[in-house]
Amino acid sequence: MSFLKHLFEPKKIKTGIIFIVEDNTMYAKTLAAFIKQSFPQIKEVRLFPVGETCVTELDTHPDLIIIDYFLDTRYTDAENGLEIAKQIRVKHPEINILILSSQNDMKIALETITTYKCSYIQKDEKAFERVKEVINEVI
Repeated sequence: MSFLKHLFEPKKIKTGIIFIVEDNTMYAKTLAAFIKQSFPQIKEVRLFPVGETCVTELDTHPDLIIIDYFLDTRYTDAENGLEIAKQIRVKHPEINILILSSQNDMKIALETITTYKCSYIQKDEKAFERVKEVINEVI
């Protein structure tokens, strides 16, 4: 995952906090459990069903925010992950963002990476291992 070195600056965990913005509750809880098991040094993994609530908590300075691209399955008026990433970049450009989605449109993935300096991982059977690699790069 050498391309991540260009996206993320390795650093020591300052807060030990990771945000997961995911409207699929079961997926979010499973990912959170995986992260906690894989990284015992992570102090807290916070779950948000929509990005708008995540944005209000940015002052806690999470080390990484993992955002699903599609966030409107439970709340039809919720903004998508890319819109939330834009808001985060305006308020806290230094925060590491990972877009995790079943979206397979390469244009969106490319925009996510180049324009918003986010990493992009497609949800598939290897997604959690790729998330683990990203966390290793961040911390």
